[in-house]
Amino acid sequence: MDGSLRIWDVILARQIDAIQINVPITALSLSPNMDILATAHVDQNGLYLWVNQTMFSSTSTVDSYASGKEVVSVKLPSISSTEHSQVEQLDEVVNASQPKDAPHVPSQVNQIPDLVTLSLLPKSQWQSLINLDIIKIRNKPIEPPKKPEKAPFFLPSVPSLSGEILFEPGKLSVEERDGKQMKKTRLDSTSSRFLHLLQSSNVSDNYGAFTDYIKGLSPSTLDMELRMLQIIDDNDDEQGENRPELVSIKQLMDYFIHELSCRNNFEFLQAVIRLFLKIHGDW
Repeated sequence: MDGSLRIWDVILARQIDAIQINVPITALSLSPNMDILATAHVDQNGLYLWVNQTMFSSTSTVDSYASGKEVVSVKLPSISSTEHSQVEQLDEVVNASQPKDAPHVPSQVNQIPDLVTLSLLPKSQWQSLINLDIIKIRNKPIEPPKKPEKAPFFLPSVPSLSGEILFEPGKLSVEERDGKQMKKTRLDSTSSRFLHLLQSSNVSDNYGAFTDYIKGLSPSTLDMELRMLQIIDDNDDEQGENRPELVSIKQLMDYFIHELSCRNNFEFLQAVIRLFLKIHGDW
């Protein structure tokens, strides 16, 4: 019992660090995530927190840290009347715990061959894409909204604020006749930002902007964008493979193939593909 604090790696069966503290430790506790160690000391009020360097520093190998054979002496920080002395004491503690020969590793690592890269999105965001139907059922109101028994008295008195008639019964038949044509030209008349980025990324073969855009969409918005690509009127072969829906679906599948081959945004892309197949899988 030399009063030192020694850190062991049970899996590797080796001691990776040893610290000699000027005040003996009376109790210690490790957090569940093994990132912070709390210690209590003789004749000292409060707790002292120690950070696991392997989880918070840029160094990626255990061998770069102290092997445990050399015990590092560390003094506990004490309350000082001057701010300058506090900074010096903290610097001494940090510098003593860091080895001199620790290599510098950049924080951003490129794609490693044969491995996938995660999107780093919150887990709830891409899981909501998988469980979107369950979420809709859960958020569905218990009782449907009731239709008012009698409309307010002022609604039938004036056709509009300007006095112009907005809806004429004679034009309903024209709209019904042109309904099929309006559905066909839905993707031609208005192009959303989703389709615009998809088309431009497909032409340039660079899907970075499109990926960043869909990663910023909410699950319900992304579900709506994918449903907008649904095939309308399966029996209509007037345009064949040049129909806007088919072209957009082909471009989206090219995007999936490209991202899968690059192994980027793995868990997010898997959730999007599952949602896409759930909507368009029967076609």
